[in-house]
Amino acid sequence: MTDKSKIIAIYTGVAVIAVSLIIFFNWLGGVRQARASESEQKRKDAMALSIEDVVQPITTLNRQLTTNLKGVNQDGDAVSLFDIKGKVVVFAQFYSRCNMCLGYNKIIMQELHQELKANPNVHFVTVTLDPEFDTPEKLQESAKVWNADSDSWWMINVPKEELTKFCREQLWYIDFKENEKKTGASDAITHDMGIAVIDAQSRLQAKVNLFELLANDQKDVYEAKKSQLLEVIELSLMDSNKN
Repeated sequence: MTDKSKIIAIYTGVAVIAVSLIIFFNWLGGVRQARASESEQKRKDAMALSIEDVVQPITTLNRQLTTNLKGVNQDGDAVSLFDIKGKVVVFAQFYSRCNMCLGYNKIIMQELHQELKANPNVHFVTVTLDPEFDTPEKLQESAKVWNADSDSWWMINVPKEELTKFCREQLWYIDFKENEKKTGASDAITHDMGIAVIDAQSRLQAKVNLFELLANDQKDVYEAKKSQLLEVIELSLMDSNKN
């Protein structure tokens, strides 16, 4: 073999090796990209499955209320739950100095109210757990902060003993009590942050704690659970229209 032939053979071999390496690395890159895409899809599927597993359907309670709840609202008017029988009631506990109520629970209730306030057959009720401080005058101040117009949202003062008994026996709320680790008035009372739905026939249909989800930054689960709660309210409204 002449020197020229040897040089051609060497360059040809080098070219073949280079092309082979390019093909190999392109293939390797494609494999890695495919694996990365597969891994990302599995991660997304796992996240979706996780949310789906957590957000179980709300259990319909269909529990008839047997006792009325009477009190005085932010306008100083004597009112009761049975006064608004025929409407779907969205019910929650609060007190005006509670930092949790003024934070996440206020956001939740305002979001729900914004969705539903145009419907005259829905009424919001928040009852104070601090009736000695939250006089009707104080509730009027809170109503302005919460944008709670009494036409669609009552803030009610009820004697503490009557309220505790009613919430426990009729709506399955955990008894509120003094917080042993309180630092001041803003966290003086430990209470159930659940939101109850009472239908037009005065039946408890659902009770859901959205507060924990929002406070723990579980926004996807929070939105899903809030949608479920709104669906319960919508079904209750449809049911009331049949009767």
